[in-house]
Amino acid sequence: MRAATCNDSCCAVTGNERESHSYLSRLGIGLARVRHLMQLRRERSQLQTLPDELLRDVGLTREQARRESRRHFWDDIGGRR
Repeated sequence: MRAATCNDSCCAVTGNERESHSYLSRLGIGLARVRHLMQLRRERSQLQTLPDELLRDVGLTREQARRESRRHFWDDIGGRR
C-alpha cells in the first residue's frame, strides 16, 4: 500500500489509517470546542460577582455585565475562529 501524508503534515498514514486519523482529528477539535464553551460559561458567570470598580476597568457597566452573564454558553459570537 502506498503511504500518504495527512492534511496536517504531522505524520504519514496509509489508506485505513487515514480514516482513523481524520476521526481523531475531528474528535480533538470537538473536545477543544467543548472546553472553550465551558470556559465561556465560567467567565460569564464570574461577571456577576465582579465589583463595579473592576467592571469599569474592563469597560463594562453593571447592566452590560448582567446582560452578558445571562447569555447562554453556546451563544458564542467569536467561537468559530
